[in-house]
Amino acid sequence: MKRLFPIAVVVIVSVALPQQIHAAPQAKAGTKCSKANATQLVGSKKFTCIKSGSKLVWSAGRSVNGPAPKSSPTPTSSPTPTPTPTLSPTSPIEVKLNPFKLSPFPDEFTRAQMVEAVMQSFDDYTSRNSKKVDFNLVLDEHFQLNDPEGIRKLVTDTYSLLPFPAGYPTTLVVVSTDKDLLRKSIKEYGPFHKVGMNSVDRIDCLNCAGLGWASSGSGVRDVTPHEIFHTWQVAAYKYVTDNRPDPSNPLNPPVWLDEGGAEFFAQALISKTTNFYLPPRGGAWLKLKPFRLKDYITRTINDGNEYTLGRLASEYIVASKGMEKFFQIHLNVGLGQDFPTAFESALGISLNSFYEKFDANLLKML
Repeated sequence: MKRLFPIAVVVIVSVALPQQIHAAPQAKAGTKCSKANATQLVGSKKFTCIKSGSKLVWSAGRSVNGPAPKSSPTPTSSPTPTPTPTLSPTSPIEVKLNPFKLSPFPDEFTRAQMVEAVMQSFDDYTSRNSKKVDFNLVLDEHFQLNDPEGIRKLVTDTYSLLPFPAGYPTTLVVVSTDKDLLRKSIKEYGPFHKVGMNSVDRIDCLNCAGLGWASSGSGVRDVTPHEIFHTWQVAAYKYVTDNRPDPSNPLNPPVWLDEGGAEFFAQALISKTTNFYLPPRGGAWLKLKPFRLKDYITRTINDGNEYTLGRLASEYIVASKGMEKFFQIHLNVGLGQDFPTAFESALGISLNSFYEKFDANLLKML
């Protein structure tokens, strides 16, 4: 279930306007710069001056296509383009994408580099995988007066990026603050309500998801794609009821991935509407004492950090391996793999090693 906490709006990724830099020190990732959105070309990489917290720093840099600079030797040949792979639930793929330009899951990076790498991966995936997916939307009268077209576009964009299995039945999204309308809509709708829906009369939340349905009481906000992402998770895991396996069992997907993965995806997607990639909530007080990601495999600790730590872990995964690999973890579970196996076979790193790296680098991610 989505929980709402106060969050500070900080501009991390902004739209860069081309500028010329004259007589300035050579740009280097993570070093200080003086003017937001300024750019500098160093070799074959273009650096952008971005805001990181209260400071202006040079971004990680992006490769620039086109002729090489005069100071660089002219290449004698061009590499042959490699066909873009497609995501398959039955055939894990290797996507050659490493925005950090370092080894995957690096130990040396800045928050600005992390965010830029995440958004590069997200944009790359979006450009190659956006598609039409059918859904049913129930929009109550209150939201009919509150940007209904914006809500429909956000729901459409969300579904267009989620790799629902081929032939998966059309799912339901209810945008309402009326619990009775939610119950009625789920009961009346389609192929899912006859399977595992005995508890529908006891549904007592508006920002929830289950087998083939999601609900949001917030319209054009991150909670809407968050809950739809949960619907996709249920489909990817191939669950057949609303009763999910006990996450306290280490062989099942942990809460940090379920909630943190949905939190990350929602923030990345909503940033395309707001132009703000919000920092993780509660980040400041996470510095007060040590936190361990593996403590959040279930809701035993009910302090909301499964959302924050899980989002940061998802960013670390996506920045290092790309969106396809992030999705592949879930799809591997649907293939019958236990979670540690699904995780390692998708990412090439053991779950325990990932936990150690994440905990060691947590403060850098904030």
